[in-house]
Amino acid sequence: MIRLVLVDMDRALGTRDGRPLDQAVLEHLHKVLHAGILLAPMTARDRAQALTLLRGDESCPQNAVLRDGARVVADGMPLGERTASRLEGARALMRRLGVAPGEVLVLGGASADAELLSAVPRSVATRDSSQAARSCARTLVPGVHEGGVAALLDDVAQAAQWGEEPAFMRADGSDGGLRAELGAEAPLEPAKGHAAVPLLAGAAVVAASFVVYLSDTFPSIAGMMVLSVGLLVGVALFYMGLSQRRDARRAAAAGRAGARQARR
Repeated sequence: MIRLVLVDMDRALGTRDGRPLDQAVLEHLHKVLHAGILLAPMTARDRAQALTLLRGDESCPQNAVLRDGARVVADGMPLGERTASRLEGARALMRRLGVAPGEVLVLGGASADAELLSAVPRSVATRDSSQAARSCARTLVPGVHEGGVAALLDDVAQAAQWGEEPAFMRADGSDGGLRAELGAEAPLEPAKGHAAVPLLAGAAVVAASFVVYLSDTFPSIAGMMVLSVGLLVGVALFYMGLSQRRDARRAAAAGRAGARQARR
C-alpha cells in the first residue's frame, strides 16, 4: 500500500516557470490527502516560495523536501539534519514518518529526481520531464497539461479507498526491470462491495412481506404495517445494492478513461 507520495513541483506539477499550480491539480492533490495518504512536494525552492506556488494551501507542504533536499519538513516542522540531495532528503523524511521505501510513490520530473526515482520501486515520471528522470522512472505518464498527473493521483487516491494497489502498479507486473505506460490494459477485477447481496436481500424482504400480508396471518391493520415496513426495508436494501453497483461501474469506467487518456 502507498502511504506517502513524493511529488516534484517544479516540472511534474508545472511550476518550474514560477506559475502557480493549476487549481484542478491542487484539487487532485487534496484527493490524495483525503484518502489518508501523506503528501510531500519536492522543489528547488524554499518553503515560502513553494507555498506561494501552492496558492497558499498549507495542507500540502506539511511534509516537503525543499531546496533540492537541503531542507526537509516533516509534520509541519523542519528537520534539524541537513541533506545534500532529494534522495537523502526523502530518506530523512521517510525515517521521520516511519514509511518504508516500498510504501512510497515518487512522481518526478526534474533531473534532481533521477537518483530518487531509481531508488524506489514505485517511481513515475511525466513524458515531458527531463531525460534523466524519464530514464530512471519505472512508469511514464502524460504531462500535467495532458491530464496524466491528474489521472495518476486519482488512481492512487481511489486505490487507497478500496485498499488496493493502484491500477498502474497492477499493469506493471512484478518484474522490477520492466517499464510501463500508465493505462496499460489490465484485467478488470470483480466489483467490490458484493452488490448482489443487498439486491437479493431487498427482493427477498419485499416478497416475504407480500406473502405475510396475503396469508391473513395478522389482522388487516397489523398486516398492512408488516407490508409497509417490509417494503421500506426491502427498497432500502435494493437501493443500497444499486448504489454499490453504480459506484463500482463508475470506478471501472474512470479507470478505463484514464487508461485511454494516458495512451493518447
